[in-house]
Amino acid sequence: MTLHQNRLGQIKAAMKKFKSFFERWWFVLVLLALLPLYVLIAINNERIVDYVNNGFFTFWLAGHLPWIGGHPYSPIDWVNGHQVNGATWIPNKIFPYPLPLALITAPLGLLPLNQAYIAWDVLAQVLIAVCILWLATRWDDANRQLYAIFVLAATILNGNIYLGLMTGTISALFLVFLTLGLYFIEKRHPILAGVALAGLALKPPLLTVVALIGLWLLLRHNWKTLGGILIGGLGLLAIGLIQDVHWVEKFRGASENLLNMRLGNQPTIISYTRLACAGNLSCAFTWYGLIALALIAIFTWLIWKRQETLSPMMAFSAAISLGVLLPPYLWSYDYVVLVIPICYISFDLIRRRKTYLYSTIFLLILDVLSIIGLALFWMNPDSEALTIQRDMWSIWVGLLVLATTWWMVFQAPDTRPAHIESTEG
Repeated sequence: MTLHQNRLGQIKAAMKKFKSFFERWWFVLVLLALLPLYVLIAINNERIVDYVNNGFFTFWLAGHLPWIGGHPYSPIDWVNGHQVNGATWIPNKIFPYPLPLALITAPLGLLPLNQAYIAWDVLAQVLIAVCILWLATRWDDANRQLYAIFVLAATILNGNIYLGLMTGTISALFLVFLTLGLYFIEKRHPILAGVALAGLALKPPLLTVVALIGLWLLLRHNWKTLGGILIGGLGLLAIGLIQDVHWVEKFRGASENLLNMRLGNQPTIISYTRLACAGNLSCAFTWYGLIALALIAIFTWLIWKRQETLSPMMAFSAAISLGVLLPPYLWSYDYVVLVIPICYISFDLIRRRKTYLYSTIFLLILDVLSIIGLALFWMNPDSEALTIQRDMWSIWVGLLVLATTWWMVFQAPDTRPAHIESTEG
């Protein structure tokens, strides 16, 4: 063997080792590579966003009050907490979310407000990235790692997700709950899957997603996962009762106030039926009910017709894409949970069409629509006028994901990967 051949063999061996190392650790390597970018985005947001007077302050204060002897459901502590920290926007008399959520935000409450904002902004981006990278592992395409990076780039440019980062909402947490639910179902841990899904109760409007997934579970007689949802829900109730025995009653009053303030201003069906009915709520709710029932009927028919070949990923995607449109109110930044159906569309289109073209076009159209929605959100101030409100434009993102997901589920081939053939528990 010549010296040249020897060196060539060494280079090939080194490249093989590197490829093996990358395939094993690509998940971690991608996250480490993106982390500096995520930090820069968070620092920039901290500089330009009035986070003292937006949604993030609500979550930070709920986690901060218990550390200083206060209570998120005390009107006095809540208002004083705003005033002490210089917040002038006080839309609620108490923490307007289920009380157990304050325990999750407690670590943020230990940090100064500005540091907590940056920390959560970075963590939210990492959580979204982890969900996308895990979802990418479910497809066997040779270039899935590279395309997963492209999907991550599209996520960074997504207007709905960026709005969520700027306002400091905790929507990424609910994407994690849904991803965990999907993971545990596929790994045949049905009770844990149900408990994870119950976490969406911390944002009650998202219970529409849980209900639709529950309908699929019911058709599959997956009683253990349904039982897990019940166990998780009762667990959250008990945790709240330990904190405050009257928390349910207090939360009900706060949520009613929230509904009255936000009804008709979000990218949901009821907002558009209210607009079409010229503000007549009786007419709006009648048409909303009819449209919602029709869509639920189509969803039921779809999962029943495809029940023999419907994978958990397909079922979750179909349920999530409809579930975000059904609640009385849900902001466009909550569309972060659409990451699951978006990944399903992107990666499964590649598998079916044997090309990256269609997936890339879909992601580009999605980003353009979301950026237009974000621009219109900032260009149009809050208004009491009966018109398309600033956040309502983003419904086109939801409709695109819904139509594409359902079409793909309906057109799905009758074969499934062996690792997800059966998930009944």
